Amino acid sequence: MLASRRRHAPVLVLFVFVLIGIWYHGRDTDGIYLQWLSSIESRPAKIAANTTLGFGAVVVVSKEGSERRHPLLQAANVTNIDLTIPKQPHWTDEDIERVQNGVDSSHKGSILAWLGHHNALRWFLDSGLETALILEDDVDWDIRLRSVQIPLAASAARQLLPPTRAQHPLTNRASNHTQYWGDHDAWDLLYLGHCGDYFDTLSDEGPRTDRQSFNLTDMPHALYRDPTLPSWLNLHPFTQALFRLLGMPEGTRLIHRSKFPLCSFGYAVTRLTAERLLNDLAPAKYTKDGPRAFDVALLHACNKGQHTPSPTPEWQHPVTSQNQKLQSKYPSPGLRCWSLNSELFHHMPGRSQIDELAKVDGEQTRLPPVDAAAQAQVVERKETTNIDCGFWNGAFAFDDKDHDRLDYLQQKVGREGLCLKEGKQHDDTNSTPQRLTE
Repeated sequence: MLASRRRHAPVLVLFVFVLIGIWYHGRDTDGIYLQWLSSIESRPAKIAANTTLGFGAVVVVSKEGSERRHPLLQAANVTNIDLTIPKQPHWTDEDIERVQNGVDSSHKGSILAWLGHHNALRWFLDSGLETALILEDDVDWDIRLRSVQIPLAASAARQLLPPTRAQHPLTNRASNHTQYWGDHDAWDLLYLGHCGDYFDTLSDEGPRTDRQSFNLTDMPHALYRDPTLPSWLNLHPFTQALFRLLGMPEGTRLIHRSKFPLCSFGYAVTRLTAERLLNDLAPAKYTKDGPRAFDVALLHACNKGQHTPSPTPEWQHPVTSQNQKLQSKYPSPGLRCWSLNSELFHHMPGRSQIDELAKVDGEQTRLPPVDAAAQAQVVERKETTNIDCGFWNGAFAFDDKDHDRLDYLQQKVGREGLCLKEGKQHDDTNSTPQRLTE
């Protein structure tokens, strides 16, 4: 028996050393993964975007019969992006009165837009998908949105909000549940389309600059080069001013925690975010001192969450509901929002649906300060604000039955990124498209 015990002793010692090795390895696994992630994301070639731009779906807020829908679908066809357009109910006077809640009789257009966004959010929750990008139907984008811009922006997001190891797009290529835009539990809303996040309120003269720090080291952020960004002189005047205050190099975009994001042209949400916008943070019912437009409700929700870290350590999750079952469900009293500056989506020049309905009702409207400040620039450039080569001027329109022209545009414009416009037929933009994945 004694001899038998001595023979087992080396095996026992080996087993102990193996356990110690596993413990040390496990303890350092997160650090190794983050080093690998940093190395991967710093490479020039980025992970390609799929037809829904790395989200579960790209969902468009568009009423039936909207004249904006056809040019939007043509742009999506040229750039090979799948759009989902949920059918909106016929909103009745009773629906509008329910939103007004006896408090206000503000613009009908603002109320219909609010109901339209809610309809898109409900579709998303019913779909079972994990994320969605919500677009308004009058947005424009660059021809290199899918091939260059999205892969660059998503890579920056993954560096700030690292995906879980099992769901990084490179480690789990075969899955439909990868976290292309970073850990879904680490963010609530991504502003990819807006009319400016200028860090403070806005007047006709421009953004207010005397109350905010414009030191980037004071906030979580990532800078990255984007060769598709318009030159500084071709950026919106307010964007130029902001970038100068921030000390941004030319040809560089910035992703940062949202400060004062305006408009809801294009924003990404998670399931919890959609749930909260519908039921808690932006319900379609006016209150005495509450917002009168959906995009303002989004701004308020982001302001409520601006002090919550993103990602949020488990121990910092606040109590955000009186219902004990929901106390740990939401990581913030508001939303943890991030803004991409400058934006990838901007509304096409022209009157908004809200303005058109106001005009029908005989109400006076005026251009918002952002649009007014860029009027002359838009006319001169013949491009949508902050977009280098977009679809607004109709250069890439095609007859719906002309499949040969569509094939040509998809190849030359959508895949190769050639801006085939008079005076802009450059093919040396240094913006080599990423290899697309279906």
